Amino acid sequence: MFGGKQLSLSSAFNDSIFYGWRIVLVLSLTRFVASGVGINARSLLLLPLEKDLGATRAEISLMFTVESLVIAATAPLGGWLMDRYGARRIMVAGILVSTGGFFLLAIAQSLWQVIVIISLPLGVAYNWSILNAGAPILNNWFNLKKAQALALLSVFHGAGAALLPLMALAIASLGWRWAVAFGGVAFIVAALPSMFFTRSTPEEMGLTPDGIPTPTERSGPESASGGMTLGEAMRTSFFWVMGVGTACMLFANLSIIAHFVAILVSKGSTESMGATLLSAQLVLSVPFVIIGGWATDRIGGAKVLVGVTVGVTIGIAILLWATDIWSYSIATIFLASGGAVWPVLWAGLGYVYGRAHYNVIRLSIYSILILGMATGPYFAGLSFDQTGDYSSWLQTLLFVCGAGIVTLTIAAWAESSAGGKPQRV
Repeated sequence: MFGGKQLSLSSAFNDSIFYGWRIVLVLSLTRFVASGVGINARSLLLLPLEKDLGATRAEISLMFTVESLVIAATAPLGGWLMDRYGARRIMVAGILVSTGGFFLLAIAQSLWQVIVIISLPLGVAYNWSILNAGAPILNNWFNLKKAQALALLSVFHGAGAALLPLMALAIASLGWRWAVAFGGVAFIVAALPSMFFTRSTPEEMGLTPDGIPTPTERSGPESASGGMTLGEAMRTSFFWVMGVGTACMLFANLSIIAHFVAILVSKGSTESMGATLLSAQLVLSVPFVIIGGWATDRIGGAKVLVGVTVGVTIGIAILLWATDIWSYSIATIFLASGGAVWPVLWAGLGYVYGRAHYNVIRLSIYSILILGMATGPYFAGLSFDQTGDYSSWLQTLLFVCGAGIVTLTIAAWAESSAGGKPQRV
């Protein structure tokens, strides 16, 4: 319909639907399964690894810290590779390496092996292929509905948490090693459509962003495949305040997700209840993601992230004083707002910085985010080992979130000055 009708790849789907939305669909399927058996399932491994390997909670939490540091160090390289060779090629390679990581983790015999596997095949490769390849692909395919497309991707990522109770059941009945191995099988099966049907840019199929045959005259870096270079982006205040402010929120959010089950157990709840509420938190992020994507396409990303951080702060405050299932549930609802961060952030950066150097700019900011998040889970575990509960750590996170709210408020002003408000037609 838009130049791709004669291509056999396009004929695999109904030609009446813009091919960009088909890419959203296959990437979302991969995200759904990867979320449930991969990154979000790691918090379920905290207590089993503690028992199996005889390590302290702080030592087990070190795997999150080392993983974050390695990802931060390699993120700009990943962005450069995606800009140089295309996001799809990097995604396919990362999926294959990540699949091997599941099976390597299932046979790991020591803590250092777990840390290496979590950091490399299930860290760097998983991050590049699952968490980061989709954003530049959709940034290329969409201009007018960039945040909404990214939001749908995150919706399925959050919905994948519905698989967490199944993973918890598998861990309880089969052991964590078999559960991880079966997770690897599910992962590669779900990733196959993304590997075969995704293309890095619409131009590869003779199409244009949003499926508009004749590009509409628009202003701003997002109007074409141009945009700022990394050096130009780093000279803007928005680059730094957006990165630092979001890092504060993610520092708190990742710390809570990694220890959520353990936090509830320390308050007298059960592991199964903790797993259920963690699953609910990630699933409940869906409406926040949809609303956040809609709002970002209209007012820009920084203003939306201020609201997201306020929601997470309220959730942490409630969790600090929670004593029963009802207060745990209310905290879970507010904490779910943190799930909106990624599509809002990535779309906001796309609107400000354009397409040409989007990957290296985005993943350079991602390095700031990872460095901000890296020590959160470790110090949460260390705090527990020293005090026997998580209260002092939750209080610390309230101050961190407060700093994030202030910094993101400054970012919202800088975003307006940089012309980051989406241009409608």
